[in-house]
Amino acid sequence: MPVRPLATALLTTTCTLVPATAQEEVLQPFRNQGESFQLQLPAGWRQLSPNEARRLGDNPAAPAALTLAQPRAFYAVGPVEAWLAGDFRGPWLYVVEQDSEWHLDDDYAEVLRTSWREKGAASGERHELTEIDRRPVGSQQVEAVVAIRHCTPPPPRPPSTCLDVHAPAGGQQITLSFQCPPDAFAAWQPRFRRCLDTLTFARPSRKAKGLQDRLWTPLITGAVVSLVLFGLYKHTRGRR
Repeated sequence: MPVRPLATALLTTTCTLVPATAQEEVLQPFRNQGESFQLQLPAGWRQLSPNEARRLGDNPAAPAALTLAQPRAFYAVGPVEAWLAGDFRGPWLYVVEQDSEWHLDDDYAEVLRTSWREKGAASGERHELTEIDRRPVGSQQVEAVVAIRHCTPPPPRPPSTCLDVHAPAGGQQITLSFQCPPDAFAAWQPRFRRCLDTLTFARPSRKAKGLQDRLWTPLITGAVVSLVLFGLYKHTRGRR
């Protein structure tokens, strides 16, 4: 009967597709070196070392965020071996850790836009923020600022689109920036949010202490990163 061969063919096709799809969605735990947070990330991702970041700095096709790393402060997590081979088509996570925790004021959206605008003026990058929101994140539902950011660095570095999450974590400020090429962001955003749902902090957030805990405090680290990246960019251009 024709139905049976058709059913067999469909079953065979389904069986051959399932492993590939499942492999794409396999996640593994990532815990930062200070053991202050963990979350599930795609299998095969690992933290980029400072020496590997310097190697990527010599490749003008590498996104700027991948060219600088300092463990326990700012670093990328992703398919490092692919990057070293010159493949930057996939996504990655960029982490910024800072000791001082911040708490939210009502003007958080404008403060965030201003901070990125000032960083862009210092580094030569252009940052466009959309969908800035305050919402609970992770398994513990920690209140955080979440935004979508479009980053355009000076040529020849490629642009990126980011899902930025700024969250307090027991005396620390943790920024998780899920990044990828702009044309891949729509496909990756749901996966980024699934990873974010698994986020867990080792220590609960502290109560607000005052004005020193405003949103701009942790972004000082980001400004320093931008300045160093800008210096690296000028150094790379000068060697040509």
